[in-house]
Amino acid sequence: MGLSVLDLLSVLRQVVRRYLVALAPGLMLFASCTPKETKALLQPADALGTVLAEEAVRAGAGKKQVVIISPDANWGAVSTAEEAFRNALKKQGFAVTSKAANLGDPMRRGPIGLKAADFLDALEKSAGAGVVVSFAGPPMLSPGDAARVPPEHVPVLVVATASLGNVPGVWGDRAQLAGLLDNKIIQLAIIDSSEPGATTNNGDPAHEIFSQHYLVLERPK
Repeated sequence: MGLSVLDLLSVLRQVVRRYLVALAPGLMLFASCTPKETKALLQPADALGTVLAEEAVRAGAGKKQVVIISPDANWGAVSTAEEAFRNALKKQGFAVTSKAANLGDPMRRGPIGLKAADFLDALEKSAGAGVVVSFAGPPMLSPGDAARVPPEHVPVLVVATASLGNVPGVWGDRAQLAGLLDNKIIQLAIIDSSEPGATTNNGDPAHEIFSQHYLVLERPK
């Protein structure tokens, strides 16, 4: 038997209430901050995007085309980290191609992450590009999916942090990332650091902030 109009309105109210409850802490935090404090909260994500751009340039070996895998609009606005990444590449004359991936609904139960089909599609479309960069976390691959990854493919860099600044990130555990690195599916992953890293002492604020918040995991040489 179908739902009545009143039943539908009740369901809609519950859904809206869930989203407001989930968003409230973040909205209250930013609303209560001065512009200077808000900027400070987003600085790590800015630094992440800037340093990641340097890694992408290095991995691309001179090719000025980058493929980005981003969470789709259901996940929220374009992240602070991705904006910083794009801006850094634009200054160097790089072209960016984007693929929006449906990562699931963070407000509901169920698997969250980069689906194999979206990852494989991005690899297929990366011909001529120098690197693929995922702001959608690591790909969720079964053994069968992993076997479909071309042996020779462009380098893949993955952001697997809890936050991308203004939106949540897609976290990946070290065992999962180590497997992807060992099997040469990804070349590099950036994760959250549990403790401040060593300072760079090169006078570069972006690298200093990055080293305080993140770690880089790389494929074994």
